[in-house]
Amino acid sequence: MSNAHQYIALITGLPHLGKLFSRKEVPISQYRLRQRMAMLEPGHAGLLKEMVEVTAWAGVAHIEDDFEVIQRAREVIRDLAEYPDLQHLVTGRMETRTLIAALRRRRNGQDAAGAIEAWGYGRWCSMIKANWADPAFGLGHFMPWVADAHRLIRAEDHIGMERLVLTEVYRQLDHYSIAHEFDFEAVGIYVLRWIIVERWSRYNADQARDRLKTLVAEALNPSGTAAVVQSVSAELFTETSPSLEGVLP
Repeated sequence: MSNAHQYIALITGLPHLGKLFSRKEVPISQYRLRQRMAMLEPGHAGLLKEMVEVTAWAGVAHIEDDFEVIQRAREVIRDLAEYPDLQHLVTGRMETRTLIAALRRRRNGQDAAGAIEAWGYGRWCSMIKANWADPAFGLGHFMPWVADAHRLIRAEDHIGMERLVLTEVYRQLDHYSIAHEFDFEAVGIYVLRWIIVERWSRYNADQARDRLKTLVAEALNPSGTAAVVQSVSAELFTETSPSLEGVLP
């Protein structure tokens, strides 16, 4: 299938991304990353595009029905049959998304999980449904980040929530990267990491712009500051980063 030397050259030409939150700027631009991805075998490029699209909000934003997103994830996991670690990564991302969705639904006043099979994915659905009233859905003893997410959502700490979720996703990528160095899986993991690093750098820039808008609004209309701050904070934790657009052919 793939040319081993070609993939060694591809990966060695990619700069180290560093630890999450350790950089203010991404070490490789979208344009340069796209150039590097042109070295992928066509079949691998297609698989990577599928994987990125289903795990990033920008890729599924046009799908209004949650069940359609779940079905699309199942199709991608099926297509990745030769790459079990990438299958696990997509599964893990969908399960994380399900937990966040459950926390938000509960925060918004939903008193039970309801038909979770229509909006949830993965092994934790039955636990979420059976333990809806528990802050961590009965998963806190081995997934402590869920209880932390519950606390942050209740406190409306959007910045803390963003950091927590990205940290959990990055941890999943780190776990599966151990077994891969110069193969297609290593390339896929790098791209998924890049998207997170780029997203955080974009998020920081958005924060700076929002802070400036708030300060300007306060200077022009001190009495309206609270409303402006509330409006800004409501938009901080969103998954609308277009960071994957244009990365893959």
